[in-house]
Amino acid sequence: MFERKTVMAMMALGVAGCSTLTPTTPVSTTEVKATEMPESESIACANQVKAYTQTGASASGKSQKPTVDLLFWCTKAAEKGDARSQWVLAGLYERGIGVTASQAEALRWYKASATQGNADAQFRVGQIYGRGEGVPQDRNEATRWYLKAAEQGHVEAAYYMGYRYQHGKGATQNFPEAVRWYSKAAELGNAQAMHGLGSLYLLGQGVPQNQVEAYKWFNLSAISGDKECTQSRDRLAKKLSSAQLAEGQRLASEWVKKHPKNPAKAP
Repeated sequence: MFERKTVMAMMALGVAGCSTLTPTTPVSTTEVKATEMPESESIACANQVKAYTQTGASASGKSQKPTVDLLFWCTKAAEKGDARSQWVLAGLYERGIGVTASQAEALRWYKASATQGNADAQFRVGQIYGRGEGVPQDRNEATRWYLKAAEQGHVEAAYYMGYRYQHGKGATQNFPEAVRWYSKAAELGNAQAMHGLGSLYLLGQGVPQNQVEAYKWFNLSAISGDKECTQSRDRLAKKLSSAQLAEGQRLASEWVKKHPKNPAKAP
């Protein structure tokens, strides 16, 4: 089920621009009678998303169905090249909200938005190719889109790039690059990136081997409650001296104090 908060988040992200792409199954004005003409299609799409997310559950406890105007205006705005609306429309097709689900249409609209620089759309396109969702799995193509998103500061994409460089999946193994991308994501509180960074320090891959620094990152990542992160921290703790353990804990505490807006958290 496509969560309402996810739909709203989709509209809050993306970069408006121009695109010549048009859907193969457009919603015609003869098929759907929309409400009064708004200032612009993109604003109307945003308003419909807002209305849908604020509807909440019905008295019976069942989720409300989206209005026909949601699909109508978001399609209109997407056809005119609004990247945010293209992102929303892709999500509607992917999850079959107000329209028959179509992964092909979803990917096409994600790509339209991604091509205009929407980092979230770029990341989603990367996931689709990386996982082979409705398309042949292509790790190299996935990496290309992840990198575009990561270069724009997309936290999860930065973690994905770190992972790919560390393990040589979809990219040539490159430990210094793994450190670089993990560090970017870790600085923004991504627990998985913190764990990855800790593993690099533990093994001395791309950085000088440093068990205390490794413990610091494992400790920070464990705050997320992830079982693997906690196990990595606890395993390493058994190998450290009391002085090393205290220093690792001090470094982790200092990091938290310096990052009040980006605390260690689950990605």
